[in-house]
Amino acid sequence: MRGAWIAWLALAACGSAPPAAERPGLELIGRLRDDGALARAHDVELLGDIAAVPGKGGSLALVDVSEPGRPRLAGSLSGLGDAETVLPIGDGLLLLGSRDLHVVDVSNPAAPAIVATVEDRPRVDRINGMARRGDSVFAACKSGYVAVFDIADPRRPRLAASVATLEKGGQRSPHDVAMLDEERIVVVDTARDTEAALRVYKVFDGDALLPPERWEAGGGLPAVGAGGAFDLGGANRVAAADGFAYVGAFVPDRVAIVDLRDPWQPRQTANMPVCDIDATGLTVAGKALFVAGGECVEAIDVSDPARPRSLAQYRGGELLATRALEADGEVRYDNAHDLAYRDGLLYVTAQNDNAFGVLRVNDERVRALAEGR
Repeated sequence: MRGAWIAWLALAACGSAPPAAERPGLELIGRLRDDGALARAHDVELLGDIAAVPGKGGSLALVDVSEPGRPRLAGSLSGLGDAETVLPIGDGLLLLGSRDLHVVDVSNPAAPAIVATVEDRPRVDRINGMARRGDSVFAACKSGYVAVFDIADPRRPRLAASVATLEKGGQRSPHDVAMLDEERIVVVDTARDTEAALRVYKVFDGDALLPPERWEAGGGLPAVGAGGAFDLGGANRVAAADGFAYVGAFVPDRVAIVDLRDPWQPRQTANMPVCDIDATGLTVAGKALFVAGGECVEAIDVSDPARPRSLAQYRGGELLATRALEADGEVRYDNAHDLAYRDGLLYVTAQNDNAFGVLRVNDERVRALAEGR
């Protein structure tokens, strides 16, 4: 009888926790919805146990992820206009990009406070992405500029420069920016009639930030590729690592890999469809590329830049339940909007559902690529 009881317990245990081989490659383990603090949740960045999530509904949510399976709202701000991106800068501070640039003190997540604001439209407006080297922060402004902020005194940032990208590099509406190397940034542009969906700019000479008139516009790629394919149309996101840029293009619903080891001669090594519409969020960890768009989150092997392979996907489900949302007079399908990876977990924003979720990466191939094993 005792043996039968032990056998029943073993079967019950197997039923409650399926073997790793049977688990989905990307598994939802925690979700938080808040129609106020997470209104049209856009980007996400991690500061220790806090996930900072700005939203196009004018909010900033600070989500406690110390228990990843039970994310909870620690604090929030509202009335921030078109809040789209954040960048942690240390000492409990982060930059928040909206119609202006704000410095937010989040050292007490329950009581976040704006400590400084830089206003200078149109040179600073509709900030959609930021990148940092040292005390210089580059902001992609959809109004047609790349703004440069000096944060040597992080509580008193100043606008150090602003470059009109249409004049400098043929880009109408910069949507994101990344540091390519110690001297160069790479900027992507969503405009359909842009000269360069992707453009490299030399902005440093050694450790010295160049004045705008000395910025060098390097190589670029048009939205329309070989054979007339609109493969970089709506270039919305860019990440860079090891001389390569990874570009999310939401018009053709594709991700491009671009070899920028020669910044004067960009070369697209691969261009692949994503698992659903759009490619509005992406991040690189090691040799794994994670992409968010529509009702899907995807893990892609980029160890061979010419042959990327989709390894795992999370589709729809509780996190990404709303396929279409009518907002601002149009129907939006870009639900999964951004994501961040850390220690085997993905932190994901769901814009149409005013939600935030945590996915566990169960696929060991993906974990090994992300962690360099």
